[in-house]
Amino acid sequence: MSDDQTPVEPTGSTEPTVPVEPVQPTEPTVPVEGTEPTATLPPGAGAAHQDEAVAVAPEPAAGGKKGRRGLVVGIVALVVAALLGGGAWAVVSFFFGGGPQPEEALPTSTVAVISLDLDPSGGQKIAAIKAIRKFPALKDELGINTRDDLRKFVFEKATEDEDCGLDYDDDIKPWIGQRVAFAAVDLGDKNPVPALALKIEDQKKAKANFQKLVSCADLGDDVGFAVGKDYLIASDSIAHAKKILEDGQEKPLADDKTYKKWADEVGDKGVVNFYVSPKVIDYASDLLDEFGSELFGGTTSGELSSDSLEGGFGESAARSGGSTADPDCDTDAVGSIKDGLKNFGGLAGTVRFADGGMELSVVSGGKKGGGVPSSSVGKQIQALPKDSALAFGFGVPKGYADDFVTGFKAGTCGEEGDLLGEFEDETGLKIPEDLDTLLGKALTLSLGGDAPADLAQIEGFSEIPVGLVVHGDGQKIKDLIARLEDTFGASLADVQIGVKSSGDRVVLSTSEDYADSLLENGSLGDSSRFKDAIPEAGRASSVFYVDFNSEWRDAIISAIEDSGADASEVRDVDENTKPLKSLGISSWNDGGVAHILVKLATD
Repeated sequence: MSDDQTPVEPTGSTEPTVPVEPVQPTEPTVPVEGTEPTATLPPGAGAAHQDEAVAVAPEPAAGGKKGRRGLVVGIVALVVAALLGGGAWAVVSFFFGGGPQPEEALPTSTVAVISLDLDPSGGQKIAAIKAIRKFPALKDELGINTRDDLRKFVFEKATEDEDCGLDYDDDIKPWIGQRVAFAAVDLGDKNPVPALALKIEDQKKAKANFQKLVSCADLGDDVGFAVGKDYLIASDSIAHAKKILEDGQEKPLADDKTYKKWADEVGDKGVVNFYVSPKVIDYASDLLDEFGSELFGGTTSGELSSDSLEGGFGESAARSGGSTADPDCDTDAVGSIKDGLKNFGGLAGTVRFADGGMELSVVSGGKKGGGVPSSSVGKQIQALPKDSALAFGFGVPKGYADDFVTGFKAGTCGEEGDLLGEFEDETGLKIPEDLDTLLGKALTLSLGGDAPADLAQIEGFSEIPVGLVVHGDGQKIKDLIARLEDTFGASLADVQIGVKSSGDRVVLSTSEDYADSLLENGSLGDSSRFKDAIPEAGRASSVFYVDFNSEWRDAIISAIEDSGADASEVRDVDENTKPLKSLGISSWNDGGVAHILVKLATD
């Protein structure tokens, strides 16, 4: 119950009543770290829900105990009614974000859009502030805390070098919302038109004051805008702005089937969100044609004229022996790229705060499904030593060597026989068979967690615990390495790299002890730091992982100190890297949908 909803005590025979006064709209309050969020009523909630927030009056009681129980029932009923009315709306607004999103104002003809949301879900607000406050440099530089208005922060940063005579509290705050999007919209012209969708809270004040911002930016007649119910749309002309606003009201992007598909795939919205429509391919094709025209002197076809060869890559191709006049030779590189893009089915992504850190999630796929062929490296990367300070790995898709040769032939245009033959003669390899063997099913590269106390004492590679593991047919891989050593008359041992194998693993390492550890099953996958950074490790086709809590961080800090750096500088580096827990970059394919996740975890 709010302070202005105090029950009136009954006097005489008059039954108690509870007056509900309209509550003035207030800004949502971001809770201070360590406290519960404070929910405020929405604008006009008191009046709008006046009929709902009515207390149940207790019956007159003969005994004080029964009367007190009736009063308690009445108070509880009042609280429940208030929560089901304005209070619940405010809580939902804080924790899940309130108001329409930019995609509800932009039209389905939007080609691409990127948006900034300063009013995401309450959980992300709290997570963002907590994450920032872990880093002293960020906290001091940004100068924001849990109660700051991020809109004001952005406005002041954007206008700090301009003398526009604008005051945030008087000219901006009364009308500006907390969401903005920048988009390219297809209005039927040769090129998409630019658009800005800005959330507004007051139409009249937005109309009167947005022009001040335009003038401050010295954009003059280059910007026209139209004001809708919830969003102001700006473009390169008033006509375009009005058209975008009208189309968005009639057919909003939020209702587009393709947009919804990718928005659902990427999951919860974050502070930055973006989407690229399959429509972008039409414009990309035109740009590629122009690119090809400039690159090859006026043509993108496989038959290049002698004039077009002068000064371009075509000239070097001719000098290298490429027969550009051969009708069976396809040198239309631009055309090949365009063909590859035709299956592009869309892309979406978000930057959000989660699990005490921050992540970038991107999803994409083709119109026909299928996705890019991939092979998992999850099992191999999770089996690395638990103290791995750095790890990188990728799965090798089946048939990769054949695809490589096919692509190589297409790019060399009739020269592949000679070039591949020369390569095989020089290396002793047979392509693609030996390439398949050499790559195996997956490759992992890692750095052990044991760092020297003093980096300056490292005298050679043998003192660095680093190793490459090829996962495949161990005996065939070793035989192939031996054959290469015979061909070149040199061994890996000459450059301090040892070769060890066991089962389906062949290890190339600078350290014998570290090589032994790589031949065993480690438990990196059980590390909490690894799990936080690579949550989808089990099905990942590629992984890059850094453990910031390893001995190597301490060794680097010591090296900076030994270099003669000022004590305060060393302290700053130490304090601003301590909160870092781990970093992970991973990718995987799920049902024809390609996923990329970049995740920074903090303590």
